[in-house]
Amino acid sequence: MKKNTLVLTLLLELCSHIPASAISVVYNFRIAQITRQPIVQQTTKRPNSSSLLLFNYFQKTRNFDIRENYAGGLFTYNRNIAKHFYIRTDLAMANAHQTVDCTTRVDATEVDDILITIGRNFNLNKKSKVTLSGLLGIPTHSVNTLQRVGFGSGQVGVGLQVDGLYKGKKPFDFLWGARYNYFIPRTAFDTPGNCYKFTIGSIADILIALQTNISLKHGLEGGYSGRWGFGVSACPEIANLDRLNYVRNNVYLVYKYTFSTKRLAHRLLFNVSYGSDAKPRLYGYNAVMVWGSWGVAF
Repeated sequence: MKKNTLVLTLLLELCSHIPASAISVVYNFRIAQITRQPIVQQTTKRPNSSSLLLFNYFQKTRNFDIRENYAGGLFTYNRNIAKHFYIRTDLAMANAHQTVDCTTRVDATEVDDILITIGRNFNLNKKSKVTLSGLLGIPTHSVNTLQRVGFGSGQVGVGLQVDGLYKGKKPFDFLWGARYNYFIPRTAFDTPGNCYKFTIGSIADILIALQTNISLKHGLEGGYSGRWGFGVSACPEIANLDRLNYVRNNVYLVYKYTFSTKRLAHRLLFNVSYGSDAKPRLYGYNAVMVWGSWGVAF
């Protein structure tokens, strides 16, 4: 019985971790949306903003004792160009730690992909704003997905994003967004050294949320985000690879505190979120993420 359990666990690790092992914070849609919100009203005197974010992300398979923890930091820089355009850069690093049946299998520190986002804001009316953006992800290391869990996809990613804000009746504003990223196939090796042309496929995200200001300095935001991972493929083919497509549902709550000094506007954020995989059911994860950030506009 123990032998069968071990075999199943090893098979699970090999066959079910491919999409999950490509954990990335720069592609986290919730973090991108929250940290991109203006700290203060956009002016020509303060066209720049940046933030430093510290996070801890933990996930565990529901039916097996496989646990993964990612702890690290994210740096973002945003520049408003002219009146309606912006460019943003995201950089991150984290330690990836995995245990299987209480035995450490992976303990590695890696750099995430570099994500560049360029977009344009459209003010439809006094209450509605829509932003259309293009994304380019640049890998910082080789693809290790077929060997072990890690941090960063290791693949070039290209994507489109549309998001918006509607100022409804006080005290709530409605936020929404959708994003699609495709990851270009790249050479990857498995543990025995076999070579493949591999891709984690595509990732689609949606987000809906409500935000409110408790006072001039204090605010809250809560909402739902969904993620679909699909199109995982390898050449030569790997059996049962299609079962690695996944669907994850998330809920989150973030507290915001904004204040100003003589030259800078500051914003502190604290976030907690919970996610659960609707697919795959047998090998699905439950996940918790907490993070805090300090952002400045200058």
